[in-house]
Amino acid sequence: MEENQAPETEKDLSNKEVINSLKKKNWKSYFKEFFMLFLAVFCGFLAENYRESLTAKKIEKEYILSLIEDLKTDTTNLSAYIEFREEKSILMDSLAEMMLSDNRSVMGNQIYFLARQVFNEKAFFYSDGTIQQLKNAGNLRLLRKRNVVNELLNYEKKVKILNEWDENDNRTKSTFREMGGKVFHSAELNATMDSEMRFVMPTTNPQLITADFGVINEIAFQIHYLSKMTKGNSLRAEFLKSDAGRLLELIHSEYKLN
Repeated sequence: MEENQAPETEKDLSNKEVINSLKKKNWKSYFKEFFMLFLAVFCGFLAENYRESLTAKKIEKEYILSLIEDLKTDTTNLSAYIEFREEKSILMDSLAEMMLSDNRSVMGNQIYFLARQVFNEKAFFYSDGTIQQLKNAGNLRLLRKRNVVNELLNYEKKVKILNEWDENDNRTKSTFREMGGKVFHSAELNATMDSEMRFVMPTTNPQLITADFGVINEIAFQIHYLSKMTKGNSLRAEFLKSDAGRLLELIHSEYKLN
């Protein structure tokens, strides 16, 4: 019967060696192999997480520096906006007083010159490029300082409020424009601006086209109202400028940029 048994092949011997080797391994050997595998995977995870963290911090800093530049631009633009509106408010009060004066007939040059400037405008252009990028890309979460995010969003709301008041100002000017034809001579008013859109003081002492005090008073009322709206927007811009300054200080403090 032994003569009929087939000799063991190299493959059979190899399998036996593997089986014998596995039998010799105890639970400590398996645990060690598992632990080394786990450690390799975990270290890889930590390394990847660290790289992502560094990338996020780099992007956050870039956004913060860009926000700072936007706020600085806003501060400069608000300063110009405030100065323009303060001067315009004084100008319009002077215009209304001249129109209501008994001596308005000798102040035609000044009246027409100032009346043209009622329509002059200097808007505040909000530097919102960075905040829009953060919002549209869903990247506000990259800013770790939540108090900075909250103040940034509050600042944006106040900018919108100022813009809404400017729209009210424009609507009131439309009313003044519609009524102006009842008081001002169109050709004379048109002559107060040259071909290069610069204001020109008349020299012919142009007169109002009506002596009806009721009509003149109605126009003067609109001018006084515009003056107060303009002054109010100047004050709102002052508050907004202060908010921009405080937000800049907060960002520098929270992100240790000083």
